Amino acid sequence: MLSELGQMLGIPALAPSEGGLCQLAFDGRHLVQIVEHGARGQILLSCAVGGKMDGAQALLAAQANFMQAGGGVVACAAPDGRMHLQLGVARAECRADTLMAAIDALLSQVESWEQRCARAEPDVDALRRNPAFMMQSV
Repeated sequence: MLSELGQMLGIPALAPSEGGLCQLAFDGRHLVQIVEHGARGQILLSCAVGGKMDGAQALLAAQANFMQAGGGVVACAAPDGRMHLQLGVARAECRADTLMAAIDALLSQVESWEQRCARAEPDVDALRRNPAFMMQSV
């Protein structure tokens, strides 16, 4: 399946590492990890977004997951605390074209997440231009 995906992407030598992990970089910004999760019978796609997950991001992630709004893409924290978006694809149904569609869906949610986070962050420069900012106590 990975070699077929590699053919589609113009990377004929695409293969997992000895540990079973395959990583693909998209647009020089997003690193998508592909790994077989045998216990669940899935191919798992994962992409880090942002840095370590804080309380505000955790709340946004929980809100983004409400009613499965991400179309199956789930926001989670990795063991190192970094936020990831992940999507599982049933191994039995996984072909190169379904894997490519899943990667596209994951990256679409990554882009949406980045926009959501950008809207949630305060504009520090605008705060500094506001004279009332200087009167705030810390």
